[in-house]
Amino acid sequence: SSGHGFQPAARRRNRIAVGVALAAIAIGGNLYVYASLDAAEPVVQAVRDVPAGEQITADMLRTVDVDVDSTVNVIAADRLDSLVGSYAKVRLVAGSLVTVEALQSTPLVTAGTSVVAIQVADGSLPIGLRERVPVLLVVPGDGSDTGAGVVSVAGRVVGSPTDTSSALGLQSLSVEVAAADAATIAAADDVRVVLVEPSEDPAAATAAVAEEGEP
Repeated sequence: SSGHGFQPAARRRNRIAVGVALAAIAIGGNLYVYASLDAAEPVVQAVRDVPAGEQITADMLRTVDVDVDSTVNVIAADRLDSLVGSYAKVRLVAGSLVTVEALQSTPLVTAGTSVVAIQVADGSLPIGLRERVPVLLVVPGDGSDTGAGVVSVAGRVVGSPTDTSSALGLQSLSVEVAAADAATIAAADDVRVVLVEPSEDPAAATAAVAEEGEP
């Protein structure tokens, strides 16, 4: 015995060094994950269920500290007071975090108008259709050359198209129209959607005229 104790070979020493380095990396990664989990930020949360279209009051919302991914478009707590008076664009479920897309500054349905859901064939909607754009709803005529019976109603899209359970590939589209035209569109079997200039809002103009004419 030489009395110098155990000395690992060079190859074994290299393996030990690599193992120690990997362990250090793993520990550092875990520390980073735990540190990230503690990086909570105050955001806005719904205290109770709020139906779509209801005006927001102070008792409907609160702030809560959560750790959310940066891709989630939540609303910072310092904006809480400014949300009072806005309107729920979609249903807010109690306990859910409120996103920017869930609220809007104007009522979902303006005075003198109604919202009608129509079913349209998949692929028949014009490109560029989105929420709050003005459209013309055209009820086709009887097929004659004169176009007899054609009805054109001004409206505004309320919500993006959603798929239905129909095997025919239909989509449901909610559109805001003047209250006087709601029955015509609701009773139609076939409604075509025409996208008009975004700067125009015929439905709102019609509703405003109707309000002015009221005693």
